[in-house]
Amino acid sequence: MRVVCALLSILLSPLAWSQSLVIQRVTVIDATGKPAQPDMTVVVEQDRIAAIGPSTKVTVPAGAQVVDGRGKFLIPGLWDMHVHVFAAPAGGLTLTYPLYLANGVVGVREMWGPEDANAWRAQHSKYDKPSPTGYLASPIIDGANPVWPGSVSVTNAAQARAAVDRYKANGADFIKLYAALSRESYFAIADEARKLRIPFVGHVPDAIRVEEASDAGQKSMEHLFGVALGASREEDSLFAQQEISTNFNWHKGSEGPVYRKYLRAEATYDPSKAKALFARFVKNGTWQCPTLTVNLSYAFVDGPKFKHEERLKYIPQLIQRRWKGPDTDSISKGMTPADWADAHREFPEELKLVGRMYRAGVGILAGTDAGNPFVYWGFSLHDELALLVDAGLPPMAALQAATISAARFMGVADRRGTVEVGKVADLVLLDRDPLADIHNTTSIRAVVLGGKFMSRTSLDVMLAEAAVVAANFAPSLPRPATK
Repeated sequence: MRVVCALLSILLSPLAWSQSLVIQRVTVIDATGKPAQPDMTVVVEQDRIAAIGPSTKVTVPAGAQVVDGRGKFLIPGLWDMHVHVFAAPAGGLTLTYPLYLANGVVGVREMWGPEDANAWRAQHSKYDKPSPTGYLASPIIDGANPVWPGSVSVTNAAQARAAVDRYKANGADFIKLYAALSRESYFAIADEARKLRIPFVGHVPDAIRVEEASDAGQKSMEHLFGVALGASREEDSLFAQQEISTNFNWHKGSEGPVYRKYLRAEATYDPSKAKALFARFVKNGTWQCPTLTVNLSYAFVDGPKFKHEERLKYIPQLIQRRWKGPDTDSISKGMTPADWADAHREFPEELKLVGRMYRAGVGILAGTDAGNPFVYWGFSLHDELALLVDAGLPPMAALQAATISAARFMGVADRRGTVEVGKVADLVLLDRDPLADIHNTTSIRAVVLGGKFMSRTSLDVMLAEAAVVAANFAPSLPRPATK
């Protein structure tokens, strides 16, 4: 452990970085939507991209660190827009950061934030190793009987408004909502958030239809919850079953009734109703974060199909026990073989739904729900990109869901999310072309974080350190991960 940490310190020390970095003769995929630009040279000064141009025309600054990009592809740093434990006081720093960076993930949206985001940022500023940029939710705000221990329970409009006031004052970047909120509390949160100019995101509560949530200003909807119902010609009758969903949902027992309800919604898909709903999302600026990776996990956790067990060396035993336990966070509890067959049939319908929304112009964000069973910090973002392509997004659009779209959502597209002059130099150098095959985002040769170059060797050391941390990880995490 001591040797690994020492080597990592040397490889990542600021003293090892030149002030200027030049990547020569590389193919630039800038994520603006323009075609790939071959044989380009990119100059980085400090933490910014200073120049991009044909290699025959760009002057290399004296004393610069020069990287040969021939045969390689340069993309913006990736973002995971739905994660857990990133901001956890017990382990978020040492457990997750190396895994994100080694996988080219330079930004995350933490969806269960700390009580005091300002205090967390002050503490984080003392962390002396590279880390992704983090945007922090409030703690989960739920209804009278919260799904997860530690959530903030609000039972009326006054409590709901007070929660928004508190977390706005405490520095949260947005308010995170959950499934059991009442209509009174939900609309009070929406109104207070609008007054205080803080976005609210998360689950569409069981008591709210997706079109209502969009009209109320919910900025992102997670996991596709409610969307299939909103596009069904039987929406009214299916929505009336939401109370059953709360009693038999994936948090507290068998998810079988939920899968059956969504299969019925998808079987009664109404193209004209869907067209109007998706147009509403576009008009209202409602983003969808499908989290297909975690949805796949919950639908197929009964088998080994997708679990990537070679990655488990980066997951502490205490978390592995949760993932592999007989009930696996209660996902399997009460599930019959018929329920699992429904789950397996329902997931491809989710892919179709995402493709339809993309083609209708709905904003799509790449998020994994990392921390849930077999959803791995860093690694699973690449799985999410592949699933988005399976859903019908072109590779460029999938890449944008994890780069420029994420930056636009967070309001930082003026300085992040693309490979353009003036932008922060968060970059990933790939050995293979991700536009030819989106799986090639895993062929990481180097990562540039704020202008600082991390070679394949240093990334491998980071992964080695992460495996050691996971093997020796003792403290319990403060709360379970959650969809």
